Amino acid sequence: MNTKKAKNYLKLGIIGAVLTLIGDMLIGCIQFADGANMLDGYLGAALDMPIWRPVIGGLIGCLGISLEVPALLTIYPLIKDKMPKAGAFYKTAIYVYLALGGGAVHLPCGTFMWLYHAANDRAGTQIARELAVDYFLYFLLPVTAVFMFFFFSANIVQFIAFVRAKTPFPKWYCIFNLLVFMGLFNSARLIGNYAVTNGIATSNKSLGAIIMFSALLIGYRKYLPKDTE
Repeated sequence: MNTKKAKNYLKLGIIGAVLTLIGDMLIGCIQFADGANMLDGYLGAALDMPIWRPVIGGLIGCLGISLEVPALLTIYPLIKDKMPKAGAFYKTAIYVYLALGGGAVHLPCGTFMWLYHAANDRAGTQIARELAVDYFLYFLLPVTAVFMFFFFSANIVQFIAFVRAKTPFPKWYCIFNLLVFMGLFNSARLIGNYAVTNGIATSNKSLGAIIMFSALLIGYRKYLPKDTE
């Protein structure tokens, strides 16, 4: 990895994050029924949206997450020398992100909503709900739990590395972290139950990735020596 490659990977990551954002919005830009919890909100909205939306949203997001991975890996060479063990774990966690994030988490989220919609049309609401909830509990939830463990761990390592000045970047770059943006954009739900606020909250990682990759791209240009290109 050198700065020239890193810049190209970050540009690719921004493209991937934009695609993921489109996929997130297709799935999550919805208004929940009054008083509905998160699960019932998404299920109820799945019946109101065209059945193609969760299908296209899941597929586009799967592709987008795959394109984000090279950009995430640009953080590894920044921390590997001063934090070798943590850096090695970070790199492993990002490969787990690649393995699970798109095809085993994002795409199945779209599948979950498509399944409920399709089953409702064919077998009625009660059977559709039972089938969708079973799919969520037996398939989507366990894989998501594994994914989130590595996702949280990688971002904690990244935050520590930046805040402890273990990278060439200034300490304040620690704010460009997907966990920080998750909290920020998820708080959009506090504004109210609107399609746009639910869409922003659903898109918390992709919106955060666009900002983080853009900041890292600027940082690679500003703080890394040009002779490494």
